[in-house]
Amino acid sequence: MSDRIISSRPIFLATAVTVVLAAGGIGLTVGATGQNRGKTLSLFGLSLFDMSPVSMAVFGMVLTTVVLVLLFALVSFASRFDSNSVT
Repeated sequence: MSDRIISSRPIFLATAVTVVLAAGGIGLTVGATGQNRGKTLSLFGLSLFDMSPVSMAVFGMVLTTVVLVLLFALVSFASRFDSNSVT
C-alpha cells in the first residue's frame, strides 16, 4: 500500500458544477413551462424578480451554489476535528 494521499476535491468540484448546471436546466424548464410567467416571485414577503426562464435558471443556480458552498464549508470545518485524519 502506498503512503500517497489522494485529494477528493476535484471530484467534489466536478459534482458541484454538474449539480449547479442541472439546477440551471431545471430552472430554465420550470420558467419556460410555468403558468406564472411575468409575475413576480416573492420569498418571505420580499419581491425578488419577475419569473422568466432565464431568471428562474439563474435563481436555481445561485441558490444551489449557496447551499453547496455552505455544505462543503461545514464538512471542511467538521473534518478539522477528526482525530483519525491523515495529515
